[in-house]
Amino acid sequence: MLRFTGLLKLDKRNRVLIDGTVIKRSDLRYTPAGMPVLELVITHLSEQIEAGRHRKVECEVAMMALGDIAAKLDPVQIGQRLASKGFIAAKSNRYRNELVLHLEEFELLN
Repeated sequence: MLRFTGLLKLDKRNRVLIDGTVIKRSDLRYTPAGMPVLELVITHLSEQIEAGRHRKVECEVAMMALGDIAAKLDPVQIGQRLASKGFIAAKSNRYRNELVLHLEEFELLN
């Protein structure tokens, strides 16, 4: 039986920090309510320690930005590197097993 103490308190945490290179991006669009929306995909490559061993990690992460952050992210081009912070959510009610990182903050790395 696992017991979490201190740092790993069971609550409603949902935070992701990841960096990667933009490999796909949509054009900036607007919702019917006029909110800017930008969708992109990054590829992430890193080496992590898992169970005391080095593990190479490669993945693609779908991301979505809304509002001011979408407008600020609009100039980003394919090939640029981003450090990203956000939360994950289902792509839609119909595709609940497909996750998308909703951006709250980003920083250009190149």
